[in-house]
Amino acid sequence: MRNFFIRRVHPFMENIILNCRTAKKFIFLFTIIGATASFAQTPSWYTTQNHPSFPKSTYLIGVGSGSGVTGLDAAKKTALADLVSQLRVQIQSEMNSVTKSYKMNDDEDLYSDFKKQTRTVVSDELTGAEIAETYVDPSSAIAYAMAVLNKITYSQSIAAELESGWKQAADLREQAKEYFGKGRLVEAIQSIHQIRQVIAPLFAKQVLHNAVAGKPFASQYIFNPNALQSDIRSFLSNVVIEKKMGDNQKGKIGEPFGMPLMVSVFVKQGESKVPCNGVPVEFVYGEKTILGTGVTDEQGNAALLTTIKPVVNGGIQARISLPDLGREFQKNIAASAVTFKYTAAASDKKFSLQVQSSSKKISDNLSKKITQAVTKAGYTISPSSDLVLKVETQSGSPIKVEGMAGTLYSCQLDVIVTLSEKKSAMIKSSAKFSAKGVGKTEAEGLEKAAESLTIDDRIFSELLEK
Repeated sequence: MRNFFIRRVHPFMENIILNCRTAKKFIFLFTIIGATASFAQTPSWYTTQNHPSFPKSTYLIGVGSGSGVTGLDAAKKTALADLVSQLRVQIQSEMNSVTKSYKMNDDEDLYSDFKKQTRTVVSDELTGAEIAETYVDPSSAIAYAMAVLNKITYSQSIAAELESGWKQAADLREQAKEYFGKGRLVEAIQSIHQIRQVIAPLFAKQVLHNAVAGKPFASQYIFNPNALQSDIRSFLSNVVIEKKMGDNQKGKIGEPFGMPLMVSVFVKQGESKVPCNGVPVEFVYGEKTILGTGVTDEQGNAALLTTIKPVVNGGIQARISLPDLGREFQKNIAASAVTFKYTAAASDKKFSLQVQSSSKKISDNLSKKITQAVTKAGYTISPSSDLVLKVETQSGSPIKVEGMAGTLYSCQLDVIVTLSEKKSAMIKSSAKFSAKGVGKTEAEGLEKAAESLTIDDRIFSELLEK
């Protein structure tokens, strides 16, 4: 009976024992998992980007993580990069705001500089940022870092730089006006250009300040960049050019004027005029042929002695030359220009023409172009003339260009025009003109070059006047 009981109970007891063992295993496993979970911790400031010691009203917070041997260094770099990334997002928004407020895109060059400066105004090594806290999880070996930037301190340091920079710009602007008042027009314009170079990075820093401080930078010295264009226009509108000598002369084409063309340049100061010293004045024939440039002396006088040409556009124009100014100011410059009128009689000078080329098409084309240039300069072509214009051509090796249309040939044609005396064969002068053309063959490329050749009026006139 006893043995029967034991035999009957024993399997039951065995199940109980087995279940107990299994339960212990589960308890042990959950204990291990719970212990691991309790030790694997992520700092709250990493997940929330909030820290009681660094309130967001005062600080900008960036976080980062890293693993491995260099995990802590990687976490620090990532945290700082997080700060930079946040700033760049805010900067883009502020950039649009500043552009709209100051109409930066009205000045293409300044706007381009401003955009370029703004892209680099925040570097990866952010001045003023610091690693405030780090943590390395012992169970996972993951490192965490928190970088902070004191917005108040940082924006104040930028504001100090901006105040100094804008004061410098305002001082330069006043200096430009002082220069103009003394008749130093070139220095006045140069000061304005210097201001433009100063304020492009200032506006970029201003964007950074606004992004960090959360409010626009304000200063008594700040001004809209469009004011600089207004200053230049004001300067130019007060420039006065007067003809002093050389107006209404007479002579034959190709001969020098009897007296130089002279102008006086002033700037208006109320009821008085102040002579401009050191201002370039260009003398222009036709649409754009510059015969020469004179520079004003202490009395504001500039002169040029040149030869008589056929009258075009009423005569020879004298205007100030300020090449650094953009095309938007050309009308202002033209407003003060004066025109010297003169009477040009026909020249007795004639030229015979000899064109040498292996291609008849090129020869005919060049004969036509040279004849037109001679006529435009006020002279005539006569086969009996002792003055000979000899035209020769030279060409180098063509450049082959493979394309959808097959092989094309890019060719350069050099045209040398020589002026000589027929009897003595003495060369008086020469000039070279060049053009390029593209064709399916080398010959066609050279013919296209001859078709596109342009004869420079000033250079050709100088050649004929020797």
